[in-house]
Amino acid sequence: MNKKRIVWGSILLGLPCVLLPVLLMGYVAWMLNLAAAQQRLETLASVASSRAHGTFSEAAGALKSIAGSRLAPCTPESIDEMRLLTINTLSVKSIGYVEEEIYACGSWGPIGQHAAPWREDFTTADGVRVSLGVQSRIVAAKPMMALQFAAFNVLVDPEQFLQVMLDEDLHLTVGTATGQLVSASRPGAEHFLARVHSGPHSGLADGYLYTLVHSGDWVAIAALSRHELMQGLIRRELMLLPIGGLLAGVLVLLIVRRTRQRLSPLAELQLAVRNREFVVHYQPIIRLSDGACVGAEALVRWQHPDGSQVCPDAFIPLAEHSGLILPITDQVIDHVMHDLGPLLVKERSLHVAINLAAKDVSSGRFLPKLEAALRRADVQQKQIWLEATERGFVEIDAARATVNRARELGYLAAIDDFGTGFSSLQHLQQLPLDVLKIDKSFVDNIDQDAATGSVTGHIIEMAKSLRLQIVAEGIETEAQSDYLRDHGVHFGQGWLFGKAMPAGEFLQFYQDRTTVLVDHPALESV
Repeated sequence: MNKKRIVWGSILLGLPCVLLPVLLMGYVAWMLNLAAAQQRLETLASVASSRAHGTFSEAAGALKSIAGSRLAPCTPESIDEMRLLTINTLSVKSIGYVEEEIYACGSWGPIGQHAAPWREDFTTADGVRVSLGVQSRIVAAKPMMALQFAAFNVLVDPEQFLQVMLDEDLHLTVGTATGQLVSASRPGAEHFLARVHSGPHSGLADGYLYTLVHSGDWVAIAALSRHELMQGLIRRELMLLPIGGLLAGVLVLLIVRRTRQRLSPLAELQLAVRNREFVVHYQPIIRLSDGACVGAEALVRWQHPDGSQVCPDAFIPLAEHSGLILPITDQVIDHVMHDLGPLLVKERSLHVAINLAAKDVSSGRFLPKLEAALRRADVQQKQIWLEATERGFVEIDAARATVNRARELGYLAAIDDFGTGFSSLQHLQQLPLDVLKIDKSFVDNIDQDAATGSVTGHIIEMAKSLRLQIVAEGIETEAQSDYLRDHGVHFGQGWLFGKAMPAGEFLQFYQDRTTVLVDHPALESV
């Protein structure tokens, strides 16, 4: 269940890790594209605004120059001066002189025809009257801008206001500050100008991203169509999406790596320790002389939330190697006090054997924890046997110190699986022990292998000589039980008496066993 949850959690985490970098790069592409477009529009609008102001100022300057001339109007000299100004002023197409609605002369020469007055659109602060979209009085031509001062006028081609370098995807509109169109690079700009000229400095309108810049009486608007804006976005996305893909790939690899770590046996074990998934089963310890249950060995089990269990051989080595055996030992102590504490208080002759790892024995760090647990449960130290295999005593000096301290407090020390290592005799000589547990491998071969049987007998005699209590493990037949009892073994445990069982079953087993002995005292001699 935990594995499925981890896998699904990783998948759910991986989806945003794939999508978010791509979306992020899309967002970055959009912001970069928008910023670049606005910068282009800002630059173009500023240049166009300056151009419009310069064009108008140049034309107005020419107009005021001819109006201030000392030459009499329409004389050959005056007409020559108008022609010269027209030639030398790029923005001016023609200059004229009108008196009492008669177009008397101009840069074209003497005219002398009726001239209807032009509608004035606005007047500048210095008195120049401006008319937009007027027709030339001399020849049919495209609409012009007319500037009038005194009796003189000049015509300006509106396209002069657009004489800037213009990319094909950009559109430019020049108008008055009041929203009247002067010139535009695309049709339909009059409506667009009227809509945005008094609005914000930049924005989106009618499918265009725009920027407007005011300069005196003029406003220049640079715009980029949404289609062109999206084309730029696509180009930037194509540049940035590989980065997003690379980032997504890195995140996915990190998730995969983390998932593998979480699915590793060590990660599972760490999670089990945090979730306190360890329970204790109890294998009865039987007094062989009368069959009475005198205690139990606490055996740790890893039980998943779904009820399935992990074999101790599958996790104990990893727990010892990783150091997680220490908190597991603490959990075992807690379970023992919770499960059997009341029974141990009631039956002071009953004991529980707790297995210790090498790090427990060498450090002695479990003793304060155990002492505190016993005080809370009112259990006596003599009711707790501390067991360790030969591997648990590998650091002999540290182990001796721990065993001495434990025995001073009242605990009994036992060596487990005796005879399976290479240093058993050394441990017996150097450690102050109380109990020796004969390994199941020696019990299995009783009456089957003469050599092994002889070794078993020697182990028993050696334990007797050292005044150690003896417990035989793995008893499965009556013959084994009889042999061990007859040779002076005090206690036994194995499937003949009962397998390791949950606390509730052990309590029932103990009650049933005690009841049988009470009801049938003759069994005590069996």
